[in-house]
Amino acid sequence: MRRDLSLVKHLLDMVQAHADHSGIYLIDLVPKWEESSGNPDQALTEDQLVYLLNRCADAGFLSIGSGNLIQMTWAGHEYLDSVTLTHSK
Repeated sequence: MRRDLSLVKHLLDMVQAHADHSGIYLIDLVPKWEESSGNPDQALTEDQLVYLLNRCADAGFLSIGSGNLIQMTWAGHEYLDSVTLTHSK
């Protein structure tokens, strides 16, 4: 798979929007992800999600704990803030 920074931002936005104080479980994130493309002809897939979750964990943006509990790290918040500010200018 290719790295798509717009999907990285989309994933981090979703985690930030849907996680509670503990995070969000993968099982709860998958359907939200698959429905979030806004284009029924190009649905986002679970394979894409898992790939991006692992790459974001490698980059230190997300923490994936036992039971596949996903939490945004401080670095993830910083990255999301930096790309959100860049896109809003």
